[in-house]
Amino acid sequence: MDHDHDHHPLNPYYSMCSICKPILKDVRISHNESVCPIRNSRYCSTCAQYGHLTASCPAKPSRYFTEPIFVEQLIGPSELKEFKITTRTPIPISVREESQQILEIHDNDKTIAAYLSARSIKGKGSNKRRILEEYAESIHKRVVYVK
Repeated sequence: MDHDHDHHPLNPYYSMCSICKPILKDVRISHNESVCPIRNSRYCSTCAQYGHLTASCPAKPSRYFTEPIFVEQLIGPSELKEFKITTRTPIPISVREESQQILEIHDNDKTIAAYLSARSIKGKGSNKRRILEEYAESIHKRVVYVK
């Protein structure tokens, strides 16, 4: 007995991978996850692999993938494949000093008092600017008064 109809694409029991099922509801293409066209079209810039999007990457992002350390990381994945580029040319790393963060606030006693009050910051004395500057220093920021 011939069971070719069992493998017909419109047969509801025709197997499609779990990635395509929710996306391609009315289209049935028999395949599993390893050869899924949707899975293989997704590229993750965090781990530099096909199969998932960056937002759903299971790998914890590290500096290795968030800041290029090889020249080849600046070339698109399709060009790397097309030209069979497999080298890893290091980019010289320069340690940059982090710029001090700035806390901008209007140069107005009421604004400064409201800012401190909103953060439940109380201080001795009535010099709100000094209290604000001490607070800014504690969070590694520098106060800039805006007119």
